[in-house]
Amino acid sequence: MQGLLTCWLLAVTVQGTLVSAQNERKEPGQVKQDTKKERSFEMRVVGGRAISNPELGGYIIAMRYFDIFACGGTLIHDRIVLSAAHCFINREVNQYWVLSGGISSLNETGEERKIKDVITSPNFSQENLDFDVAVILLDKPLVGKNIAKLSLCTTELKVGMQLDVSGWGHTKEGASLENNLRTVTVPYIDRDTCRESYRFTEVNITDNMICAGVLGSKDACLFDSGGPLVYQQEICGIVSFGIGCARKDYPGVYTDVKFMKPFIEQSIQDLLSRLE
Repeated sequence: MQGLLTCWLLAVTVQGTLVSAQNERKEPGQVKQDTKKERSFEMRVVGGRAISNPELGGYIIAMRYFDIFACGGTLIHDRIVLSAAHCFINREVNQYWVLSGGISSLNETGEERKIKDVITSPNFSQENLDFDVAVILLDKPLVGKNIAKLSLCTTELKVGMQLDVSGWGHTKEGASLENNLRTVTVPYIDRDTCRESYRFTEVNITDNMICAGVLGSKDACLFDSGGPLVYQQEICGIVSFGIGCARKDYPGVYTDVKFMKPFIEQSIQDLLSRLE
């Protein structure tokens, strides 16, 4: 199961040196023969379009570690950003993180904040990325031009509902990091169908996960991890993992924000209480 860890975008920075955590990928037909190597997961925006941060809604956050872009996040309170727990694997030192709001391009600075504290679920599994959520406390309120917040999901998603996933990730497998923000609209895929898609792999689609995508054409991609899956101004998913980008057999997998909402709300309360 160790290969699963590479589902994250991970480019781990160690003392200023960028180390790629991405393993070799194999075609889906080879999954049964060597699933440990196949589990080279990525998260991503494929088949979408460029968009400005104000047009998107101003809620997406660019997260850098050692000044290198690592993950996306979502502003849900002036002091709170929601992202994926796997973004913090081998990136545990809060002082090396810088989060930027209000930017459309990674070449922009925007409003920058440091991380004061982070809570991840004690049930988070590096083996299968279950409970893949991180609640982040900023050192100062994040407010300013082109910056806005999203609400946590209250909607019971149904098959065919259209959601928007956004980020600065790759536009296809093997592509380079995108400097400009992109977004794509993808349909919700029910959990049973998603489980069937992954049944010949080691992936376990749990009740904490939801799936979305247009198989073969629309998906998230590498370096979109931690970013938002949005339905009508509510964050309903957090980019977590998948096999490849927009492959015909595997939809993207996201942390189910509605399912995780009690944990997220309690974490927000705990973090804000530390400011008192």
